[in-house]
Amino acid sequence: MGKLKNTPDNADALSLAPRTLMITAAVVLVIVLGIVPWYAGARQDPRIGDDFRLAHDLRDDYWGYRHAARKVCERYPAVFIGDSVIWGMYVDNANTLTSLLNRRLGREAFGNLAIDGLHPVAMETLVRYCGNAIRGREVYLYWNPLWMNTPLYDLSGDKEFSINHPRLLPQFDRRIKSYRASLDDRVGAFLDRHIAYRGFLHHCRTAFLDNEDFKTRLAKHPAENPLKQCSFTFDPGEKKKNANSRVTWKQAGIPKQDWPFVAMDKSRQFRSFRAVIRELESRGNRVRVVLGTLNPHMQTPESLARYRKLRAEVAAELARSRVECIDLPELANEEYADASHPLAEGYRTLADFMLKNLTNVKDKKL
Repeated sequence: MGKLKNTPDNADALSLAPRTLMITAAVVLVIVLGIVPWYAGARQDPRIGDDFRLAHDLRDDYWGYRHAARKVCERYPAVFIGDSVIWGMYVDNANTLTSLLNRRLGREAFGNLAIDGLHPVAMETLVRYCGNAIRGREVYLYWNPLWMNTPLYDLSGDKEFSINHPRLLPQFDRRIKSYRASLDDRVGAFLDRHIAYRGFLHHCRTAFLDNEDFKTRLAKHPAENPLKQCSFTFDPGEKKKNANSRVTWKQAGIPKQDWPFVAMDKSRQFRSFRAVIRELESRGNRVRVVLGTLNPHMQTPESLARYRKLRAEVAAELARSRVECIDLPELANEEYADASHPLAEGYRTLADFMLKNLTNVKDKKL
């Protein structure tokens, strides 16, 4: 066979091959990174049942949270955003603060968009990137002073610390010295936030594949098509029948605490909390801060004095900024499960207090 002559036509054909390959690769990337997650997002149909709160096992499924938040906002005119105190750590679905408020009002007024462990720094990222549906609503934003009780919890300390929701941290903020993830982990978390396809894959693994990736699933179940396990319809609500705990902090043997607390003007968590308020207000939400309490019975006199001083300063600062606040009362000794979580009776006390202090609970638009 003779050699291929380098004629002009053959040269053009050869030169087109790399160009065609690049165009094909670009089209595939657009489909995979853009069209697939867009189509999947448009078809997402999370089921939001009565007494809804996000399943604890889906606490880091931020793609799922984005779509659950949309459905919750469609169903409820007002939403609560916060950590495990609002989520309801020691109670069942029917005894969270939002469920009790709805039951006392006789209608669905308040939706629960809290996540266990959602500190303000993580909340800032969650609201900005996964809470776009929270618009034109009454938003009750829970402030938990526990996140400012020590430099470690405040994320202003120097020691390495196991931080809740690390994928929601600002990955390249070197001021958070307690976060010491590898560069690969930081880049991965950053890409998860900005490339919808990665968040969609994580959602599939978390919601349908027992937290296993497709490769691991195929290795364990070679005869199974993992894609068939995935669905546009999913139930993100907590389904575990948690019993209401009756164990108080004293019965649990928790010792008294002497917390130093971080000054408001030096607090990393409070700076993010203020950023969350601004972000929500910029979307036309009416934000009301719910000032939470720490168990006063569980603190030394010195700690209690520092805590109450900080709490008063936060309330005054928010008032100067014209942010509405609901100042929750301290609960009885037997109504606390630990430092910040109420037992069922404590939630009933808080629900009764809030109903007396909400000025427009009779407004049908609420």
